[in-house]
Amino acid sequence: MTSLRCAQSGVVRGCCLLIVLVVAVLGASAFIADRALAAPSLGATPAGPDHGESEAAIALTLGAQLAAELLAQPDGVVTLSEHDLTVLARAHNPHPNSLRNVSARVRDGLVVVEAEHPYGPFTVMPVARISVALSTAASAPLIATHMVELDVGELTLPGFIRDRLVGSLAPALSVNPLFARSAAMRVLRAYLECVVVAQDGVRIGVHRPGTTPQPSVCGA
Repeated sequence: MTSLRCAQSGVVRGCCLLIVLVVAVLGASAFIADRALAAPSLGATPAGPDHGESEAAIALTLGAQLAAELLAQPDGVVTLSEHDLTVLARAHNPHPNSLRNVSARVRDGLVVVEAEHPYGPFTVMPVARISVALSTAASAPLIATHMVELDVGELTLPGFIRDRLVGSLAPALSVNPLFARSAAMRVLRAYLECVVVAQDGVRIGVHRPGTTPQPSVCGA
């Protein structure tokens, strides 16, 4: 009789534990779903000067601005506004059929690219937080981007998931092609001296040929 009671007690404890685990899993799943479907809190819509409605138009505007500055001084600086970054992000959208209404903002020293993605009957909002810096590792300087965080709604994805998706999302913010879209920008690419993500956008500095680079001209 005692053995039977022990067995029954063990079954009850096992059932209670299973119920607790099921409730915990369901609670965690509900929390994850709620966070993933929530709209990200990114603040105001993209702002800043409008340098053009296409990558080519932006390149022409900024190329002319840099050329004028370099005629008057050794260094020139231009700023890609949030509007410009949005135009570039849309131009290089790696999945235009599934990533819609792409926009770019500057937040906390990073470029934040957001889009809408249909997921069954729902729409989720993937958000990529991207660092931007000047790289001189190659033969010619270039603007390097690195995805440091990937969110879905208000849910931050684990690093191993982010790293698996980086390859397919990497083109989402491509600045280097801008330097191939106008004659002035093609010439000036070799004289890049600084790139900084500032409050007003991504600042890009170049120096006049024959002068010493001054990375500080981009500020902070």
